Amino acid sequence: MEYFIVVAILLMIITPILSVLPSSRQRKQMRLRKVAMSLGINIEITSIDDPDPLQEKYLSSSGKQLAAIIPVIAYRLALAKSRAWDSLQRVNWAIERDIKGEDSSLPSTWCWEGEKPKGLSPKLSEFIISNIESLPEDVIRVDEYSQIVSIYWREASDEEGLQSIHYFLQNCVKL
Repeated sequence: MEYFIVVAILLMIITPILSVLPSSRQRKQMRLRKVAMSLGINIEITSIDDPDPLQEKYLSSSGKQLAAIIPVIAYRLALAKSRAWDSLQRVNWAIERDIKGEDSSLPSTWCWEGEKPKGLSPKLSEFIISNIESLPEDVIRVDEYSQIVSIYWREASDEEGLQSIHYFLQNCVKL
């Protein structure tokens, strides 16, 4: 009986300590984020609107409509400031996963948010169209606002996914 009490007390002490330790998935995410930060990418935990909000998962058990929001990690890279920064004319744009595949100007799983921006650089537009398919499957959205290019990712991919995201961000910033 005394041994049982000692074991129970030890379990009550050890269990909270073990529950605080990161899981293997969390350790993998930390490694990816460290590599991304060493490449100069800023990381932010955020949420975005779901591109497919009409799903049953956004209904409560009572039938009430819930907010269609997805928690994601934003990998961001800002344009480098130069002397011509004030004269730089950049257009805000956004593309996201499209389940219906209705946008013919982008590969089948992507669409422009709203319409394709009219002032978008032809080189940047061509790069996006030809390279958007190289991003990992768990990338949900790519946008540029206020000279910051962001990729919204669920981090289910490995370091190859991170390398393709870095390549895409670097080239979007250059173009």
